[in-house]
Amino acid sequence: MGQTFYLLSHPDLIEHVLVENNRNFTKTKILKRNSRLLGEGLLTSQGEFWRRQRRLAQPAFHRKRITAYGEVIANFAERSLEDWRDGQTIDVHEEVTRLTLEIVAKCLFDADVGAEARDVGRAMTVALEDFSSQRRLIRIPKSIPTPHNLRFERAARRLDAIVHVIIKERRKSREEDRGDLLSMLMLAEDESGERMTDKQLRDEVMTLFLAGHETTANTLAWTFWLLSSYAAAEAKLAEELERVLGGRTPIVADLPNLPYVERVVKESMRLYPPAWVMGREAVWECEVGGYRMPAGTTALMSQWVVHRDPRYHRDPQRFDPDRWTTEYEKRMPRFAYFPFGGGPRQCIGAGFAMTETRLVLAAVAQRFRMELVPGQSVEPYASITLRPKEGIRMTLTARS
Repeated sequence: MGQTFYLLSHPDLIEHVLVENNRNFTKTKILKRNSRLLGEGLLTSQGEFWRRQRRLAQPAFHRKRITAYGEVIANFAERSLEDWRDGQTIDVHEEVTRLTLEIVAKCLFDADVGAEARDVGRAMTVALEDFSSQRRLIRIPKSIPTPHNLRFERAARRLDAIVHVIIKERRKSREEDRGDLLSMLMLAEDESGERMTDKQLRDEVMTLFLAGHETTANTLAWTFWLLSSYAAAEAKLAEELERVLGGRTPIVADLPNLPYVERVVKESMRLYPPAWVMGREAVWECEVGGYRMPAGTTALMSQWVVHRDPRYHRDPQRFDPDRWTTEYEKRMPRFAYFPFGGGPRQCIGAGFAMTETRLVLAAVAQRFRMELVPGQSVEPYASITLRPKEGIRMTLTARS
């Protein structure tokens, strides 16, 4: 249908596109088609506007700020466990999605969305289905009221309503500086003294609201599923948590003493990367790996493919957290592992996501062991993120 794609599966070529020649590549048309939901937020905006927005948002993700978020993350994780019981069966993806949604809303926007968490989860499912449908060769315009389009519009309006309430409530508080991301965005001024409009705020809040919880929830769900299938790794994790934490709530200062927790998370993101593919469109004709890429053609780079390549990862299909030694990481080409992308547009929340994932994993895994409910098929659903297609039902066993 007049579109040309190049799949780049060598780390050097991926580095060329994302880093060395990044100014010649822009986000793809598929992302731009999501303007109804994401608008001109950090994920979709381009050029000088994107650089300005990135500069405004960056301080919210500095290391000191993330450390301050740690107490909120751990407390929310502990609070969510109060309703869990020995022998109970849960959909772990649904549970961690609700948890990460509440965490990102509180940390970045100082908002309580507990009551709306399940609504957001359902709306996100519809939105991701819409993204998947846009990869089809024949696309039905949003203006045509098909059942799918009507479902998507209802979901988008529900998400809009939640985000607008967050912004409206903050406006009513006379835009006081609470030290969170929303304050930074609302109070920041450009060179002419102008502040963000409600539309710009809406787009940034929506992007970070959705991207900030969906990817982390997927990583946690896949991690608990993988641990349920690898008893030795699960036992090693439990031993480290008992030795270091002894049953108390984990804090950011504990993370350097929990190296196996970090290895488990890295290995989970290797096998089930939260973003499984990314694309960049060539602005001008160029050469990549000896091939000519005309302007307007797209380079696809798949974390799923490269992370499972035996040239860079031994026994690549096996869940093996112990592979993540310092020597292993030094030997590995830079873009043989890139769960958060790379270059100037690397995920702004990478540090926040790693801190959150490790703290939640530590809090949950020291209290409960999980076993997969027999008879279900756990499959990845490849939309804009990589989530379990039908959830993951697991039975909880309380640790003594």
